[in-house]
Amino acid sequence: MDVINNLIEIKEIYKSFGDQPVLRGVSLTISAGEILGVIGASGSGKSTLIRCINGLEDIQSGEIIVKGQYMTNRRNSREARKTIGMVFQNFNLFPHFTVLENITNPCRVVKKMNSKNAEIMARTLLQKVKLEDKMYQYPGTLSGGEKQRVAIARALAMEPEIILFDEPTSALDPELAFEVFDTIKLLAEDGLAMVIVSHQIGFIKNLAHRIIFIDDGRISCLGTPEYILNNNNNARLQDFLIRLRENI
Repeated sequence: MDVINNLIEIKEIYKSFGDQPVLRGVSLTISAGEILGVIGASGSGKSTLIRCINGLEDIQSGEIIVKGQYMTNRRNSREARKTIGMVFQNFNLFPHFTVLENITNPCRVVKKMNSKNAEIMARTLLQKVKLEDKMYQYPGTLSGGEKQRVAIARALAMEPEIILFDEPTSALDPELAFEVFDTIKLLAEDGLAMVIVSHQIGFIKNLAHRIIFIDDGRISCLGTPEYILNNNNNARLQDFLIRLRENI
């Protein structure tokens, strides 16, 4: 993929939890409109990486630069985060709000939209993720796939330039996971940049421009899906892919 613009630059970041190192000198660039897949074993640092990008975790050293703004500067960090959306593994919806309110309330609070415009945006996004008929229901009445699609609509309401997905289908059975995958594919068609942490290799390979394999807190391998999944000679990656396929 030709690099058009570095939306995010990550330079030699280190992150530890107590005495336990999690990220060990990770460097990476993410271009505008790029879809980046992130794979690796549990505990390798995948989720921590995207949480650091979004400012949910502090780093011990290194730099994260979003659209030229250094995230280590608190003021810059607040501005930069406005361009980043995040979809979590466990949805993080407010159970006491309807589906519509889960989208309109952040629009009013974060984006300072008036109620009418917030509702127009929410209805448009719910139509996009094919949930306009659920807008007055509460999250507890929805399936897992529907909850995740509401979470995606809520992230889109902030009008981000990039969305980070942290194992968006790991809590779902295969049929519901396909609903979420179809929604993510729609976002790809719109040219939205995405970073997708997932063990669903079949989905990642058909969507991502590049894939990174994280092993023990380092980027062990990076390349096109074809290279990562078929043509590399990285022993650790090959072992990971074999174990993953055996568990399917």
